[in-house]
Amino acid sequence: MKAALVQSDGSLKVAEYPTPEPGPGELVVKVAYCGICGSDVHMLDAGLLPAGSIMGHELSGSIEAVGKDVEGWCEGDQVVVLPLDPCFSCEQCTHGNVQLCQEGIPRSYGLGVNQGGFSQYMRVRPSMIFRVPEGLDLKTAALNEPWSVAVHGVNMSGFAIGGQAVVMGTGPIGLLCVAALKAAGAARIYVSEPDPYRADKARKSGVSLVVDPSSDSPGTVVRETSGHTTKHVFDCAGTGTSLDEAALIAGPRGQIIALGVPMGTASFFPLTWFAKEIALKFSLGYTYQEFADCLQLLAQGAVNPDVIVSDVMPLAEIAQAIKMLHGSGHTKILIDCQAV
Repeated sequence: MKAALVQSDGSLKVAEYPTPEPGPGELVVKVAYCGICGSDVHMLDAGLLPAGSIMGHELSGSIEAVGKDVEGWCEGDQVVVLPLDPCFSCEQCTHGNVQLCQEGIPRSYGLGVNQGGFSQYMRVRPSMIFRVPEGLDLKTAALNEPWSVAVHGVNMSGFAIGGQAVVMGTGPIGLLCVAALKAAGAARIYVSEPDPYRADKARKSGVSLVVDPSSDSPGTVVRETSGHTTKHVFDCAGTGTSLDEAALIAGPRGQIIALGVPMGTASFFPLTWFAKEIALKFSLGYTYQEFADCLQLLAQGAVNPDVIVSDVMPLAEIAQAIKMLHGSGHTKILIDCQAV
């Protein structure tokens, strides 16, 4: 099969790779689409992935082969993949928080250890796959992983129906966070976004107002426009300064949910936080149940894929797709893994 292999210089090269065979208790998925995550780009830039590894953890596809002792699945079944390998027996796993399993995180798929989805085929375990609901196409289904990330962040914030929120940064996670807030019953959603292309995407997603932080103070504009301070601020920008920018937006006893995380260090001015009694939460991944629930929400139309996806490109052009994401004019790029 063909797969995109990480090179020693951090680039990607599509080359031949052994086609996986299912062992006992395993299946092989024929990968249809796999989204490029911002973390994929950041890890390549930082040189964090070993040469020869295969990235990709936002994928959909169909069952290609079923191993011995696997029940309930047939060849051709359409699925999405939860790219974790949790133990299912530790304290966090037994409470459904598979994203916090200390054994499972190092065994994640597409993050340098186990083969990921930027390939034509991928070996998985039955606990990792979820059946695609009838009527949901595989392109949209490939959004379930980042969609679950956004929903988890909104869920852990305790956001209430009728509330107001500010989303900082409208890349794919920010746009999906907007969709998650709408699904949670937000009355007003404001966006802070300096990039014109992504600001336009935010407007098309139906937010109340988009503020350009390079020319206006989002906190001031939101307060003057809505008449209220904002309790919930979702930092989807993930820069070294975005947490402090979020603290300026948040009202007294506001809550900041960090969905974007910089690869380097971040700094903040504590007095701003202290003066407002601001709380900070970091959101990692999603629970097992959230991943399943989000798939049903996708099938119900909670996410408009035309707003989220800017490009669909063949696996043969994945290196070019990575380069494109370093510039403006793109949000989520899906890779068609059978187009080589």
